[in-house]
Formats: sequence, structure tokens, C-alpha cells
Amino acid sequence: MRKIVAEKMVDEVANWSHNGLIDDKLFVLLKTRYDADASLGGILLRWLGFLAVFLLGMSIMGFIGMSLGKAALYIAPFVVGALSFVMWKYGVNMASDSQQRYLMSGAVLVTAGLIGGFSALLSLYAVFGGESIRYALAIIMLVVAVAAFLTAYHYKLRWPLVLAVLLVFHGLGNMHSYGGSGSYFLGVRDERLTFFIALVSIIIGMWHEGVRENDGSNEVGFGQVYIVTGLLYANLCLWILSISGKDLTFVLLFSAACVAQLIVGARFHDGRFIGFGIVFLSINLYTRMFEGFWDEISKGNFFLLSGLVALGIGAALEIRSRNLKSGVGV
Repeated sequence: MRKIVAEKMVDEVANWSHNGLIDDKLFVLLKTRYDADASLGGILLRWLGFLAVFLLGMSIMGFIGMSLGKAALYIAPFVVGALSFVMWKYGVNMASDSQQRYLMSGAVLVTAGLIGGFSALLSLYAVFGGESIRYALAIIMLVVAVAAFLTAYHYKLRWPLVLAVLLVFHGLGNMHSYGGSGSYFLGVRDERLTFFIALVSIIIGMWHEGVRENDGSNEVGFGQVYIVTGLLYANLCLWILSISGKDLTFVLLFSAACVAQLIVGARFHDGRFIGFGIVFLSINLYTRMFEGFWDEISKGNFFLLSGLVALGIGAALEIRSRNLKSGVGV
């Protein structure tokens, strides 16, 4: 909760108590709820505390691994799983506090516990002879996503929901490959499938904001997660499909989608659709210019042309903005 909102709520609660609208017990409860330390120092201390606990846990696990040698390979997945469950359980207790004093910290611990559970399952598969890691990774992602969804909706937490949505996207529509030196790459395996999932995510998000979040379900912000994530992945997939060598149909579809986002954003006064529409329309124009002119003209002329086009668009928008402010129709 933003500091200014918390301060406003504290003032309102004090007024209710002064006017006799609530008793002393309820006043203390509400004041404690909204009088949390929202200053930069308080937030910094909470994050430092979380980091300290995390580093302490990692150091203990490292010490155990060094002590056990090769045997640690078989024990580590169970240790990580146990620690992750403890983090999840402790985070749930903090997030479920009746006075909601530890909502942020609880959400962080719950999400970290779910990520740790994912690591434990993946390690368990690899240590005990798993060979098809590519498919196992996707399955484990979906399993953890289900756990994250259940956690998010049961305890009304947005952080686990973000993790769940991302795991669904990467579990169904993405691939991974080994990059060497202990590194991995994640990439889009099926742009069309990922785009379809993104559309579903946007629809769910709009339903959430229009219906679910208005019926007292205490799931405020869930729709935002679905919409923003869906818009990001939908635009990225269309951009990839429109890059050189792809069907021209996707170039037109990408352009139409960018314009459609601007129209929807303007119609419903939604900055999310407008923001993504502007950003990816700019990326689309740059990509088309790069594909069409980069090899045809000199680099200096290319950037000169790009700059002139940008100046022209900016000037046109500035003139339109001034005319609208002065009441002149355009």
C-alpha cells in the first residue's frame, strides 16, 4: 500500500473513533493495520532482513554440501524441498496475519518457497537419472504453476500469481537449451501457441477487473497481472513472427494489433493498452525500416531518415496536442 493511502486511512480511522462510529478495540485494530512503517528506511530494513535470512540459508546449505561431498547430490533436493516448504509455510502464516502487518514479507517468502520447490523437483529429476530434461522442465513448471495458483487465490496474494502466470507461459509455449558453462537459454518454442495463451490471459484479466474484483472477493490487482503479462507476451510473439523471413501476414497482423491496442486504450482510458501499443508500434516501425532500408542505403542516410521521420511524427503529435488544448478540432 502506498504511504499516502496508509496515512489517509489512519486519519479516517482516527475521525471515526473521535465521532464514536467505531469502538476502541476496532480503532486499535485498524490503526495497527494502516499505521505500518511505509518509509524508505522501514522498507529497506524489511528487505535487508529477508536478504539476510536468504543468505544465511544458502550458507548453511553450502556448508552441508561441502561436508557431505558426493552424497550431497542425493540429499540436496530433499534439503532444498524441506527449506522451501518451511519458507512457504512461514510466509503463509505472515501473509495470513489478522492485522496484515507482514503482507509484503509473507508474499515474498511464499513466492521464494514456490521457486525453491521448483528447484527441488528439477534437481530431484536430474539427480536420479532423468534424461528428457526438456520435457520434464515444462511439466515441473506446470506443476509448480498449479501450486502457485492455488496459493495465490486461497491467500489472496499477487506475487505467487505472477509466478504462476509466468510458469504457464514458459511451460506451455517456450523451450530451453544448454548454453555451456552452466548457463541455460529460454526461448519461445511456439509463437502461435504463446500468442493464444496471451490472448486468454488478457481476457481473464479483463473479466477479473470487470466482475471478480467488484464482488468483494479481495483479489484486487489480479486482473492487472493477467492483462500486463498477456499484453507483453502477445506483442513479443507477434513481433517475432513479423521479423524478416516470416509471412507478410504477420507484419500486417502485428501492425493491426498495435493500432487496436491504441484504440482500446483510448476508448476505455486504459494506459496499459496505450503504453504497450505505443512501444510496440515504435518497435514495429523500426523493424520495418531496418529490414527495408538498412542494406539499401548508407548507414548515415538510414539514421538521417529515421531521425527525420521521428521529428515529423513528434511535430505532428505536438501540433495536435496544442490544437486540442486550445479547443481547435482536428
